[in-house]
Amino acid sequence: MIVGLLLQGCATTKILTLEPQALDGQQKVIQEGREAIFSPKKALVTIRPGANTYSSDGRPKFVVTVVNSTEEPFDFSTEDIQVFVDGEPHKVFTYDELVADVKREQPLSDRNRTEQFLSVLNTTALKRTTVLPRAWHGGYVTIEKIPNANHLRDVRVVIRAAGEDHEFLFKHYKAQQ
Repeated sequence: MIVGLLLQGCATTKILTLEPQALDGQQKVIQEGREAIFSPKKALVTIRPGANTYSSDGRPKFVVTVVNSTEEPFDFSTEDIQVFVDGEPHKVFTYDELVADVKREQPLSDRNRTEQFLSVLNTTALKRTTVLPRAWHGGYVTIEKIPNANHLRDVRVVIRAAGEDHEFLFKHYKAQQ
């Protein structure tokens, strides 16, 4: 019985947070009511957590926006984003992988719900796009669950835009409830 209670306690859902940390040359800004980090180079890049908190049962999300301040267009997608948790490479999901997940996880009999999920994904997830001069592009980026949520983690996000890397730092930890 005690072992069962201990296992149950380990399996409980945790509420987690990703806190933006501005690095040299960056500044914190407020974007849609949440702290974000702004990095100005050839392309202007802003990143923020997808939500103030999230459940350990779900995958963390970021909202990434790029503004092309150059005279040349560039392609941009999740393939231009790398994530590292405590220095180790971490999975970034492509739009196509997220669509496949929705189709795989939803029962075939619930076609309406599947279509709703796909519609939301289509309008919010970051997809490959050519960013024209003085134009912007953005969307949600989903990463794999961050392991060992009870411990403070450094999450580094490297975004390549207009031929330059923008590096961002987030502190990942259990939120106070």
